Amino acid sequence: MRLEYSKLYDKFLEILLNRGFAEVKAKKAAKNFADSSLDGFQSHGVNRFPRFIEMIDQGYIDIEAEAELVDRNGNIEIYDGHLGPGNLNAQLVMEKAIKKAKKEGIAVMALRNTNHWMRGGAFGWQAAEAGCAAICFTNTLPNLPPWGAKECKIGNNPLVMAIPRQEKHIVLDMAVSQYAYGKLEQYAMDDRELPYPGGYNKNGELTTNPKEILEAVRPIPTGYWKGSGLSIMLDLFASLLSNGLDTFLIGQKEREYALSQLFLVFDMEGKIEEERIEETIDSIHSAERVDPEARPTYPGERTYLRRQENREKGIPVNEEVWEKIKSL
Repeated sequence: MRLEYSKLYDKFLEILLNRGFAEVKAKKAAKNFADSSLDGFQSHGVNRFPRFIEMIDQGYIDIEAEAELVDRNGNIEIYDGHLGPGNLNAQLVMEKAIKKAKKEGIAVMALRNTNHWMRGGAFGWQAAEAGCAAICFTNTLPNLPPWGAKECKIGNNPLVMAIPRQEKHIVLDMAVSQYAYGKLEQYAMDDRELPYPGGYNKNGELTTNPKEILEAVRPIPTGYWKGSGLSIMLDLFASLLSNGLDTFLIGQKEREYALSQLFLVFDMEGKIEEERIEETIDSIHSAERVDPEARPTYPGERTYLRRQENREKGIPVNEEVWEKIKSL
């Protein structure tokens, strides 16, 4: 089924207000979930919303808490999220990082004791819309086996990078597993095979079946050993600089919460050479294609296409998920 953006947003807002959110925070959170769904990231938008409400109802998310500056380490500002809503904490810290970068050229902010930030790419877009470049990442609970292992000991720690442009920004949003868990769940929900192998089944065989990967809990790191190493480094950077929990310690908890994140923001006003960016993009687009109907794209390019399509046709929503949301 397809739903208008306003219908999704209004339902999210209604539920959040009923849970006791202040109106300003409820509107920001509802927009975050609706925007993610509009851009085609239902896995961290509409599909993730029921789990977000569940975490609130179970007391893991404090709807009244927000990120607070608690320390400085040289030029690094350290914030405590006080287990507030992860998307709102990340948005607030990014706002402060943008403001500082505009003043000083660069900002580095570490956030600890926060919750899942939902679609991490949202904060790359936030920076780019403000004319800033950004690199930000989060750790997670242990949900990914290190290369050469069967047991989950590292996280699929999402990484976001953004470059602003006058029109269409360049934004990379990736987990360091071949497919994020939300994407695996989306494919499983739609009863579709993955385009490429995404992990192992219980027999230790590479598979494109998302249900088998979820059952075995054995996704593969992006780039195999390279993604495994990247996961470890992102976790250590985020946890050490924020003085927060690392993936190992998060794994000792009964649910995924008290995460650590890092935000690097650069003011790019007057520093962007649009012609150089266009040369790079034109070169990418001109590469000889494997499929004549599908041209190579830069990070974020398909997001613009999905956003436009979903504005015109409505946002694709799984009927079962929608019924669950309406019951909240």
